[in-house]
This record gives sequence, structure tokens and C-alpha cells, in this order.
Amino acid sequence: MASAKGGGNVKVVCRIRPENKVEKESGCKPCVTFTDTSISIECAENGKSGKNSFSFDRIFGPNSLQIDVFNFAAKPVIQGVLNGFNGTIFAYGQTGSGKSWTMEGPSIEDDKNKGIIPRMMDTVFEGMMNASENIEFQIKVSYVEIYMEKIRDLIDNRKSNLEVKADRVKGIFIQDATEVYVSSHEEML
Repeated sequence: MASAKGGGNVKVVCRIRPENKVEKESGCKPCVTFTDTSISIECAENGKSGKNSFSFDRIFGPNSLQIDVFNFAAKPVIQGVLNGFNGTIFAYGQTGSGKSWTMEGPSIEDDKNKGIIPRMMDTVFEGMMNASENIEFQIKVSYVEIYMEKIRDLIDNRKSNLEVKADRVKGIFIQDATEVYVSSHEEML
């Protein structure tokens, strides 16, 4: 993720979702232990056990709030974008790991639980409203999904298997992804 100063910093954040009903009812003990920056996963199978540890810039546990994840992981990126830098938030994980919950939340009307995307939209347009009158903004959005190593356009579902390209002028981009100019939070939805 880009830093608020546009320095090109990358932050890697882990969010641990709460156990689901099946996991709770199975009677199994949790295999994950964590601190604010490190996580250990211990698995046992057929009498053998193994433990792996990983470090992150920040780990958010199962009881973490959406606003806290947004403030750490996304708000600095938006500040950089408002200062003229490119920014990317990338959610990665297996099916059922909590990506949609973190990125979208259950509803944009749910202020407590709305995800990173609606909070980013709010912050972008709030920042534009508070910016100098001498600054002109143009916002263009694309919505794509990367699944099973295929890139699909979520605005125009006829476009699938898109390719990532690099250009000296445009930088890195997804060729043929639909781009739409927007002027309000509502248009982004």
C-alpha cells in the first residue's frame, strides 16, 4: 500500500475471522495464536504436528472492528491518492476467509460494520470536499475480480480473462477493464 506521503510503502495485514458455527460446534481447539504482528499456526494430523509462524505489519483478531482495519490498512492509501499518488488495496485469501466481509461488510448503511470499500468512498469524497478550490479531481473506477488466476470485469461481465499490462505512460494496468468516471459516492456503488 502507498503511504500517505506516496512513498510506495507496502503493508501486509492479516485479519483473522471469527470461528463459524460449524467450527464452534466441532469441539476442535483453535490452531492459531497471534500477537499484533505475528501469527503461529499449529496443525496436527495423523499423530504428527507442525507449527509455522509468520510476521505481518499488523494482525487484526476475530473481535477487531471494521473501522480499526480501515484506519490502519486503507485510510493512509486514500490520503496518498488525495495527494496525487496511485493506491491499491488488495484482499487475498481462500474462499470463506472473510475477504468480502472485510472489503464490503454486510451493508453500506451499517455504519459499524460497513467494510473498507464504502469507507474508502466516503473518505475520498470527503477529502475532495475539503480540498482547495484550486484542485480539480477526476475519479475513474474499475471493478475486477481475480479468481483462479483469471481477471474478470465486474462492470461488464462479457469481459473475462483480462490481462495485466505495463506501459511507460500508464504504468501497470488491466487491459480492456471497464473504467467509469464517477462524481459521487452513490455512483461508485
